[in-house]
Amino acid sequence: MNPQPSIKRSHLLDSAPLFEFSTLVNSTLDLKFILGSVLLTLMAKLRVTKSLVLLKTGEGKFRIENCKGVGSELLRKEIRLARPPKKDFAVSQVSSPAWKTFYGAGIERIFPIVSHGKVLGYFGIGGRMDKGQVSAREKEFVDIFINVAASAIDKGIAFQELRSVNRTLDGKIQELKTLFELSKEFTAVIDRERLLKLFGFTLMGQIGVNRFAVCLKDGGVFASRLDTSALLTFEKKIFSLVTSPMRVADFPKRKSLAAPKSACEAAGITAIIPLQSQNEVKGIVCLGERLRGGGYSQADLEFVYSIGNLAIISLENSRLFNEAIEKQKLEDELTIAREIQNGLLPKSLPEIPGFQIAALNSPSKQVGGDYYDLLLTKRGKLILAIGDVSGKGTPASLLMANVQATIRALVPFDLPLAECTARVNDLLFENTGANKFITFFWGALDPVSRSLRYVNAGHNHPFVLRANGTVKRLGEGGLLLGIMKALAPYQEGSVKLETGDTLVLFTDGVSEAMDNEGNEYTEERLEAFLRTVISRTPQEIVSAVQEDVARHVSGAPQSDDITLVVAKAV
Repeated sequence: MNPQPSIKRSHLLDSAPLFEFSTLVNSTLDLKFILGSVLLTLMAKLRVTKSLVLLKTGEGKFRIENCKGVGSELLRKEIRLARPPKKDFAVSQVSSPAWKTFYGAGIERIFPIVSHGKVLGYFGIGGRMDKGQVSAREKEFVDIFINVAASAIDKGIAFQELRSVNRTLDGKIQELKTLFELSKEFTAVIDRERLLKLFGFTLMGQIGVNRFAVCLKDGGVFASRLDTSALLTFEKKIFSLVTSPMRVADFPKRKSLAAPKSACEAAGITAIIPLQSQNEVKGIVCLGERLRGGGYSQADLEFVYSIGNLAIISLENSRLFNEAIEKQKLEDELTIAREIQNGLLPKSLPEIPGFQIAALNSPSKQVGGDYYDLLLTKRGKLILAIGDVSGKGTPASLLMANVQATIRALVPFDLPLAECTARVNDLLFENTGANKFITFFWGALDPVSRSLRYVNAGHNHPFVLRANGTVKRLGEGGLLLGIMKALAPYQEGSVKLETGDTLVLFTDGVSEAMDNEGNEYTEERLEAFLRTVISRTPQEIVSAVQEDVARHVSGAPQSDDITLVVAKAV
């Protein structure tokens, strides 16, 4: 009997190679080197021509990380195992389709790689040179060998995961640095077009986008070689759909989205990213293909999302900045308009014998549509006029200025008030729209006879509060001005003011002043209050009425222009 084989086997399974192998694989954390060394050592010691190693990639998932002597098509192949075995087995004796694939490639036996009770993966061997089976002694060697290797593999996997995490962390740090630099650049730019161009250059430079488009909710579109005309038809649907970065291929399978999806695909759009500010989608970024080809990873889309949010904040700031400039310009123009309007009102009140006069004009906005005037004629009469243009603000103030100019142009002709009123009405009707009209009252006060001849064109009836406690309302006249041509002559009324009598002209900004609950001041309250202050001077009466109106509104914003004219016979 020849003892040589027994001697060789004993040499084969000597502990020295195990020690050398352990020293080798534990001297490095390079997983690829460790796996390659394990496979080569196994192949040499067991005299096999085929080997592979699978490592766990997830729950029940394993992937071939290295192989020797088998087809390269198996490399990176994944299998799923409902119950990963923890003992070695012959591939020919299992029925699992996953393992049968390896049997067809010549892998005959599988050994688990176990560390701390967890299966890290499997070694597979096959194609023995002596055509024999793995003996119990060899199996014992493989078990010891794999136990030695398992520790090194476990550390290699941990190191690889750590390196992957570090790479990811480095990438995120670089992204943060990029975002920080971009935020400074975006913040430094105010012009909207420059911001969009900078955003476009960033997409091309940082992501490698070949074609893209930025569609803003306010209707602006900035595109680079991407036709969005078909897409804009479905803009509202897409704006409501895309609340996070989304690939066009991942659009929900709904019938209503079939056409938008087709439009995106036809335009070459592969992904859409929302531009959000304060949890509201202000626009979308449509991405075409990349310069280097391939699709966009989730990390790419999230990076574009971050850049886009920086850009939209700057775009919103640009819009608000421009609006602030325009608002300031308007404020400046309104200030000038207010100064001009104040200049049109009487700079000082005329003095006529036997009468005291006071007036107040308080617009609800910087400029208003209320009007009053006091003019002395060549014959010594005093023209008192008050009017209220429909509406408020600049349009009303312009029409008010037009009325005032017309009145001042007609007064010197000393025409009857009724005739002048008709002329003013016809002129306004011909030159203004049907939705613009004016309530107007004016009268000519003769200080000698103390008589007031007047015409009321749809205005609040002025009060004449007699010294004896009675009250007369002045309503003679006709239609308000500008609503239609004067088909019938205006009527002229007359009243005589005795000593102690007080004439009060006012606009509906006084009688219709509202408190926070919508309750009006009313003409009845005005009349009752005037009775309590009738003994005072005109200026005191004006101030008292203004204070009483303020008490009524109790801090509510002024809803209309307030104008008062008070004349008292003394």
